Amino acid sequence: MATLTDTAARRAEDQEAGLPLDLLDGFRFTVCQTPSEIAEAMDIRNRVYNDGNGYGVPVPDQYDGRSWLLLARDLETGKACGSLRMTPRSAGPLEAEEYFRLPLPLQTHHSVEISRFAILPEYRKGKTFIPVVSFGLFHLCRQMLDVIGAHYMVICSKPERIWTFEWIRFRRNGLTASYEKLGNAEHELLSFDVRRAGEIMDGHPFRGLFMGPAMPQLEVPRVVPPLGAGPVRSVRRLAVGI
Repeated sequence: MATLTDTAARRAEDQEAGLPLDLLDGFRFTVCQTPSEIAEAMDIRNRVYNDGNGYGVPVPDQYDGRSWLLLARDLETGKACGSLRMTPRSAGPLEAEEYFRLPLPLQTHHSVEISRFAILPEYRKGKTFIPVVSFGLFHLCRQMLDVIGAHYMVICSKPERIWTFEWIRFRRNGLTASYEKLGNAEHELLSFDVRRAGEIMDGHPFRGLFMGPAMPQLEVPRVVPPLGAGPVRSVRRLAVGI
């Protein structure tokens, strides 16, 4: 359990980062490590991408077996409400490489693609201007990047959503392509240098999203978890209070 000193330090760090400790209250964010958790993440993706948007993408697909899936859960109802996929290039080509020749710096085993962001419609807006489920999934993703020692995040975005990633200081690479599997919609390649996160996010109001300690509602693996469904590994449940 955290000491008074630990708690005061955490609160000071969060205040500096502009992130209140209770921001994600009511939710739990985890890395899927059991078949049932994987199934819940897949169900959310199918409902958002296929039922909601009519894409007809296979669920699961060829990348899921060599990816990590992140899951958001509403603690009041027990309902899984959001998911996100992280695919390390160390396990094979990224989905983005179906459409782009990656810039040379991104052609490394230390690149990780963030894809299949899916949140149920009723959870896409928070009580404040912050979309809490989106924020929590991305915050856990950032913590996972440290666990696995990633150097770059790679994201492919539709034009209308690029501003969101630019706002959190992803860099546009000047490459666009039509994604056949996503309704032939145009997507642009963006990236973020994780190693320079402190410099890149300097002065940003959400600097804590990239640089702050894991918030208490996150379950962050102590070691690199297995790709896809696998045995439950040790999980760090961060204690707050005294």
